[in-house]
Amino acid sequence: MNFSVAKTKIIYKGDVIAGVIYLVIGLFAVISAYVLYNIYDRLGLYYLAIGLAFFSMYMIGKGIVMIYLYYNRYMFYKNHDVISIEEIRGERRFSRYRVLKKKKNRRRYIYTVVIGVIIAFGGIFHHEKGLIGATCIPIILMGAIEFSIGLMTEFRLGEYLKHLHKLSLLNNK
Repeated sequence: MNFSVAKTKIIYKGDVIAGVIYLVIGLFAVISAYVLYNIYDRLGLYYLAIGLAFFSMYMIGKGIVMIYLYYNRYMFYKNHDVISIEEIRGERRFSRYRVLKKKKNRRRYIYTVVIGVIIAFGGIFHHEKGLIGATCIPIILMGAIEFSIGLMTEFRLGEYLKHLHKLSLLNNK
């Protein structure tokens, strides 16, 4: 028995869009780091430029990898009109793995943001406030962006997993 692949295409198209969002954020961080490094001469902004440069490398790298991986899966399913039982099983396994990974990482990102904000706030009262603040800001940004995009992806994958489960139940009848 074969089923339609419309929802599978939508999931992977959304993942490609999430990769593009990571890429755009990374490019914005590169531009910000360049401006901070070349225009301002304060030491704290120099540290922030370095932090944003590393942050941008992470975001651009993650965006490129996501676009590559999920675009390939999208193109695989785009050329199909139906999805077989074996593909449903594989999609269920892969989607379940991704949902569990997102749930585990969600807690880590929240802790990262909260601890980073506390350290950055405490750094205001320290004599090395530029270094502390400039180190914490990219970490807080990364945690917040990962949390928000991960949450959107987790909701989409959860609904997709329910759909795959229903397809599996229909197959067992």
